[in-house]
Amino acid sequence: MNVWKYIYIKFFEIRRKIIGKDGADEYAAMLFVSSLDSLLYWGIITFTDGFTGYHLLPEHKFLYVLLFLGGALIIDRLRYRTMCKDGAFERIKKEVEEEPRKIYWGIFSLLYILFTLAFFILSMYLWAKKMIPVLVSL
Repeated sequence: MNVWKYIYIKFFEIRRKIIGKDGADEYAAMLFVSSLDSLLYWGIITFTDGFTGYHLLPEHKFLYVLLFLGGALIIDRLRYRTMCKDGAFERIKKEVEEEPRKIYWGIFSLLYILFTLAFFILSMYLWAKKMIPVLVSL
């Protein structure tokens, strides 16, 4: 059991309660998990750009698109492969339902979601204000 599996199943259940049965429920829940991973990835890339002297993102637009969108697409495909293909959804759902510590995983998943959002917002804010110390000058 890990936090991604728990978020995946709980988001699936919440979405199903709100919208009702839909053909893309599993995929939409997987997109939520991969969007969290993408935000974390984008925050890391932004901090890396700040630590290397703010050269990457403003000066190289093609590399910017390749890093941000290419990385998000790779994360999406990996999550799709591990969460939606070959009956993985049923195995994950069974694992989450049999978990005895649901409160622990609920709190942990909420903290992960809040940390990811806070980390992304902080990285973008610090990068925009050029407050990240330059450690390596390229």
